[in-house]
Amino acid sequence: MLPILALFLLASTPAGPPPRPAPPTPVTPPPRVEPAPQPVPNCLSSQGQTACGFNCQSARGGLACAQTPYGTCSVHAGQVHCWDPPRVAIQHPSKSSASPECKEVRGKVACGYNCRVNNGEVACNTTPYGVCKTHFGRLVCWDPPASVIHEYASDTPTPGCLNASESIACGYSCKAIRGEVHCASTPRGVCAINSRSNQFTCFDPPSLLHCDHSEPPPPPRG
Repeated sequence: MLPILALFLLASTPAGPPPRPAPPTPVTPPPRVEPAPQPVPNCLSSQGQTACGFNCQSARGGLACAQTPYGTCSVHAGQVHCWDPPRVAIQHPSKSSASPECKEVRGKVACGYNCRVNNGEVACNTTPYGVCKTHFGRLVCWDPPASVIHEYASDTPTPGCLNASESIACGYSCKAIRGEVHCASTPRGVCAINSRSNQFTCFDPPSLLHCDHSEPPPPPRG
């Protein structure tokens, strides 16, 4: 009898209020990433002249400055030579941390990347992804198009150079026959030679990448 009475009393007891839902966990916004501070340009005065910019240098032949903090200035043959890399090289620095430079031989000066001196000539690449080769005593330099560097960035494949007798060409998928050589301009490009007519055909598919940049990487510290 008692168990039946206990069940009756338990069933007649009014139910309490439903449990309150737990308060939502506050969402912490991600920390704001501030852009790296950019170097401040400076001005240099010498012999009644003043120049402003970055990495300013002076010599007896005058003074000059780079236009961006990524540029370089150096004195060669009594003159100041300054050079700034193109924007695509600034936005996509190579894994090798290559820096622009200027080299001089016999009064000739060239600035860029991977500068080479040979047989009284000097030449450089305009990006860190280019290649310079010596062929028949002359320097040949070639850089991938900007669209290739935008697409592959620091993984941009290294181009090659191929020679056929006195002819030389640089790029990708190079083919040569009977003193003639051609290359594609992109890593996905192809070149073929018609076995009957010995005619070259090269094709580069267009890049469909849309590259939207914001802040560039911090410039190297001088």
